[in-house]
Amino acid sequence: MNFVALDFETANSSRGSVCSIGMVEYEQGFIKREYYRLVKPKKNYFAPINIRVHGITKGDVEDAEEFDVLWEREIRSWLEGKFVVAHNAQFDMGVLRAVLDQYNLSYPMLAYNCTVNISKKTCQLPKYKLNIVSSYLGFTFSHHHALEDAKASAHILMSAKEELGATDTKDLVDKTGTTNGMMFDGGYEPARVNKKKRAKKAHPSSYVAATNQFDPSHPFYNAAVVFTGKLKEMKRDEASQKVVDFGGTLHTTIESNTNFVVVGEQTFEGYKNGKKTSKLERAETLLSQGYPIEIISESDFHQYLTSSSNK
Repeated sequence: MNFVALDFETANSSRGSVCSIGMVEYEQGFIKREYYRLVKPKKNYFAPINIRVHGITKGDVEDAEEFDVLWEREIRSWLEGKFVVAHNAQFDMGVLRAVLDQYNLSYPMLAYNCTVNISKKTCQLPKYKLNIVSSYLGFTFSHHHALEDAKASAHILMSAKEELGATDTKDLVDKTGTTNGMMFDGGYEPARVNKKKRAKKAHPSSYVAATNQFDPSHPFYNAAVVFTGKLKEMKRDEASQKVVDFGGTLHTTIESNTNFVVVGEQTFEGYKNGKKTSKLERAETLLSQGYPIEIISESDFHQYLTSSSNK
């Protein structure tokens, strides 16, 4: 597992006001080297709220070098071409871009991920702040010290690797369902958590009967059936397959040739109290015009499934 964990502290609300940087590099799963520097912000103003967080003051960085000097001499070689992680990477990568822009420096080429997103895949916690996740994992550190925070982020990544049995960073990214962000000369792509795609509803034509020997006396034989509302006792796919297995056909809309409208229990209760879905309104309109449509509840549907003859 090869990566660099990174953390910045800032002097004020400006993302580019870096006042300290901490990094720890892992090679083959072990710490290779550590890096910590105080940094003198270009506009050397320290907001009281920031001082309360990290304890660094204007006086502490008076003799420190500015970021552009450290970048060219030391920092860039740590990050160029590397896989980088940070806790709340959106912030730290935003700081890196802002301070590079401030000095008109080109972006490095790197991939990065966020240990907040990764920890959400391995820990069940009410919040995912660095100190909370670290405490859960039994890792003690001095919060809001850049090197200590970088070490904590690295520990979260290594813990996730062990928890998921990942072989390398690529395998870990795949197993956590995250996508790496990218930084490159002239631009960047944010890291993210992959959203689960909602399964598409199966088209009626995708259901195939398990047999071609049907009981002609069954209510659903040669019947056109439409479902509306969420079913309680079985999934819609299972219910649809049952209809097809009895020789029925599935429709998605209610038309004049519809025979049954199967209504989920909750929707059916609302229907009895005067609440109607658009499908039920359509069914009632056709009923008033003389078309023989049966509106049945989910309970009725289950009774029909066991019926051998029409009622």
